[in-house]
Amino acid sequence: MKNRFSFFIYLGIFGILLGIGEFFMYRQGLPVLSSSWTVSIFVLLPFTFVIPNTIPNKLPPAVSRFLSFLGGYWFIFSYYSLFLLILYALFYGISQLTQQQLVWQQYSDIFAAGGFVLILLTILIGSYNAFHPVYRKIEVLTDKKLLKDITIAFASDIHLGTILGRSYSQRLSKNLNAIRADLVLLGGDIIDGNLEFVLKDKSYENLKSINAPLGKYAVYGNHDYYGENIQKEQEILASCDITFLKDESIIVTDKICITGLDDFLYNPRNKIPVPRNEFFNILVDHEPWRIKEAAKSGYDLYLAGHTHAGQFYPNSLVTRKIYDLDYGSKYFNQMLAVVSNGYGFWGIPVRVGPAPEIVIISIKSTN
Repeated sequence: MKNRFSFFIYLGIFGILLGIGEFFMYRQGLPVLSSSWTVSIFVLLPFTFVIPNTIPNKLPPAVSRFLSFLGGYWFIFSYYSLFLLILYALFYGISQLTQQQLVWQQYSDIFAAGGFVLILLTILIGSYNAFHPVYRKIEVLTDKKLLKDITIAFASDIHLGTILGRSYSQRLSKNLNAIRADLVLLGGDIIDGNLEFVLKDKSYENLKSINAPLGKYAVYGNHDYYGENIQKEQEILASCDITFLKDESIIVTDKICITGLDDFLYNPRNKIPVPRNEFFNILVDHEPWRIKEAAKSGYDLYLAGHTHAGQFYPNSLVTRKIYDLDYGSKYFNQMLAVVSNGYGFWGIPVRVGPAPEIVIISIKSTN
């Protein structure tokens, strides 16, 4: 937790320095920033991101939620403005080297204003995208005998916290129940990292209304561990009839076995249990680090989340390089791996890329 606190402090300092540079860029094309005092806006906005991520429980819940939204929008605005600032500095440097300062002066205001508008439009579209989840349907055929076809609803990265609260969890429960799934599996990061705030907000209580005849099961994610009270989280979700699987397996029908792994970032040495061949074996993992290992062990279906598919471009280019599969579905030998981009989001209420989702998996026997 101490390292996480330091991370946000350093991020705030960097945000202030970056904000000063962005101020001088944007004032070229935005007359509203002509007064020198407006630089204080760019200096103070980073604190709206730092404060709710470091001391949210010392503030009224409504204040924490407001600052979380404002800080999240500042983060994505500043993030994209950084790329614009790099281009601005590059063009400025070229104009100096080629002695075309007058030409650059003529277009610098258009560049700054146009970039500002483009970033705002991207944020507006991404914000709409973040709060409008979709269903992604997948059919899995198996030669293993099943008593009947099984439907699984898989939702990962819910991130209950200062931004995503009671109304959000209520919609999640409603969307899951609309599927009428036999099983509901949650792929980690149920809590964003502040369990105390979630307890005050009682957003978790809506998870009680999720219906699943064969049960509701979950694994831990890295953000669940940020709350520093895994045992308490396990207890409150147990009150919602959600069972955590921590490096353990459970037989949910005569033919289906589910294995849940502990979070890899906090327990990288845990080994994948050996599956039993007489079952259709499902492995649920938070980070998709162990896909090939699971396929080699003989699992039939692998489910993971964590990546958010980068959440916003160009992060997706990085996640594609890091993981064997950062989003979507792909067969590894006989095993189908499914990586969800998550139902929620972390910190920034914007998604530039795939919409948040619930994955509906239909398992059908060909035998």
